[in-house]
Amino acid sequence: MSETTFEIEDGVAVFTLNRPGKMNAISQDMFLTDLPEMVARAREDNDIRVLILTGAGGNFCSGADVSRMGGVNKPSPKQRGSHLRNTLGYLYDLINLPKPVISAVDGIAFGGGLSLAAVADMVLATSRAKFSLVFGRIGLIPDMTAAYVLPRRIGPNKTKELTFTARSFSAEEAMQLGLVQQIHEPENLLGAALDLARGLTHGSPTAMAEAKKLIDISLQSTQQEMIDAECAAQLECRDTKFHNEAVRRFITKEPRLYDWDAMHRQKAAE
Repeated sequence: MSETTFEIEDGVAVFTLNRPGKMNAISQDMFLTDLPEMVARAREDNDIRVLILTGAGGNFCSGADVSRMGGVNKPSPKQRGSHLRNTLGYLYDLINLPKPVISAVDGIAFGGGLSLAAVADMVLATSRAKFSLVFGRIGLIPDMTAAYVLPRRIGPNKTKELTFTARSFSAEEAMQLGLVQQIHEPENLLGAALDLARGLTHGSPTAMAEAKKLIDISLQSTQQEMIDAECAAQLECRDTKFHNEAVRRFITKEPRLYDWDAMHRQKAAE
């Protein structure tokens, strides 16, 4: 059985960690092959408009497979450093993916599993989801981009508290912190993620990519840098077929090209 699956339908790609017997712990093959190939494909395939990350069997991901960290065949410090740099390279590519990314989290999202979930632009979780920066339990620091992403999502002080204690916390607390945007029952989670993703495919891919980039650079940019970046991004958007068609429809009073509220009113009526 494959340790991951990657499926594309109607512009939405779903990448599933598929080691349910190990709570989807990330294996060496997943680190070296599956995850980087997924990121490259999501970046390069123009048919993919939105990416969903999820896990099989009632858990998202329990982090790196700790069982491979010991033993006589463990890698040297140089090998570990090279491996971690490679992993961080494609994970930062995932953070910077110019497309919306959604994490659908059920059950455990611990350690690297929390890191992987948090790289998404939006996190959906179930009522039974549990999160933890467990690294401290085995004397490690938060890796897989957590030390970059989480201070920007939930603030540096809260990140420190969760890091130092290595405690677990619920989906409700994660939502209060701003890490999770929606909570669903387990049987509805993937459907909710797919509904959200499919709705986003109707928007302008250029506008979403440029908006994501602007928002992500805002916390580390000066006002002048943001002025320059915003002007460049808006000019890029104004030159698209999507924008021109949306303006034409507005002038002629035709239905909007992208209307989130109308889409959901129609869905509720069906």
